[in-house]
Amino acid sequence: MSTRVTPDQFEISDQGITHKPTGCTFTPHPGQPLSGNMRLGQLGNKLPSGEDYRPHEVKAMMNELWAEHCPRKNGVTPSP
Repeated sequence: MSTRVTPDQFEISDQGITHKPTGCTFTPHPGQPLSGNMRLGQLGNKLPSGEDYRPHEVKAMMNELWAEHCPRKNGVTPSP
């Protein structure tokens, strides 16, 4: 059974967004908040704690939270 993804599991700053349990991180390029690098960390692996997050659920929540955090430009939302 998969572990539920919730907003409180994320750390968000202007430097990026991280899913704390898995270490999955999106880091935007300087001056371009809608493009950047994704590091998956342990996303897709069952964690030692027994938690098992579905990658598409983590990425969807990450995308939603990042879009709320950074200003939208030309109607484009980020896609980590």
